[in-house]
Amino acid sequence: MRGIEAPEDLDVPGPPATPRERVQRVLVFFLKYVLGLSLIAWMVASGKVDLSVASSLPALLVAQCALFMVVQTVLGAYRVRYILAHQGIACGLWQCLLFNCSGVLYSAFLPGGISGDAVRAYLFMKAVPHQRLAILGAMFLDRLLGLISMVTLGLCAALYMAIRVPVIRPYLVVFAGIFALLVGGLATLHFIGSRHAPGEVPFMRLPGLWSKLKSGVAGLRIHHYPVPVLLSVVAQSVVIHLTAVAVIYACSVHSQSGLRFLEVFVATPIGLLVNAVPLSPGGLGIGENAFELLYRAIGGRQGATSFLIARFFLYSPALVGLAYIVQRLVFRRRR
Repeated sequence: MRGIEAPEDLDVPGPPATPRERVQRVLVFFLKYVLGLSLIAWMVASGKVDLSVASSLPALLVAQCALFMVVQTVLGAYRVRYILAHQGIACGLWQCLLFNCSGVLYSAFLPGGISGDAVRAYLFMKAVPHQRLAILGAMFLDRLLGLISMVTLGLCAALYMAIRVPVIRPYLVVFAGIFALLVGGLATLHFIGSRHAPGEVPFMRLPGLWSKLKSGVAGLRIHHYPVPVLLSVVAQSVVIHLTAVAVIYACSVHSQSGLRFLEVFVATPIGLLVNAVPLSPGGLGIGENAFELLYRAIGGRQGATSFLIARFFLYSPALVGLAYIVQRLVFRRRR
């Protein structure tokens, strides 16, 4: 992979947006911010969020959570680098880290109507223009295996706790269903991709929908990854998610939630999945409500406050992404 270059702009490839479309995107994003902030304001007014707890963070907590986030960010960059390397795409760890942080920034804070994964894919495509489909496949696999590992952790913790806490048992069905859906989807893509033989007719000349589907999925190269590589990525993802749980648990202890690590361990995967629902930037307000309900369901409290504090740390890589994007814009203007 070539070194970091400043692209012509930060838009994803495709037809340029009209002024009206750009205004609509910004307006929708603004309304999402209004929704998120309104939810936080409502939770503060109703006593579900205690801002006094969130505004008095001890130095030890800040240091611990900052360390966990450094580990998480570096491991996330290594995971992407590892996945790309198995497609013959060599890239530096620092470059992967910058691209990941840019994705966090864009998905959580900037308007545009696309996800952080699309931004990451675009940045990698700018650096390696002849590997577009392989990069799309790598970004998709990175996200999919990350979700599988998170759901697996939640399922294991829920299985353990269900023995003693009956309220946890319904979550087992949810975790099992999501796990089966994700793993089944991965297996289906692997199967479809492997059915496309090299040297077949080009995509545009293929006669049927099934042939086109095989060709498109094969281009993602997901079936090129052997099982040991997939398991290695899942193991890396498990460690990454454990750092997120550790951050949320540390904030929960500070908020006096009354929950132990294992109980936070169970609530975190569901809370983060709900937080990913794109109704507000970065799930602002959505995630806080989810953690409030989850913590109360398992006998805890201060779920919203705990996650609001954790949010500042979990999204802190966006600061690195902001510095990187500003540097790209400055470099572009000087050319």
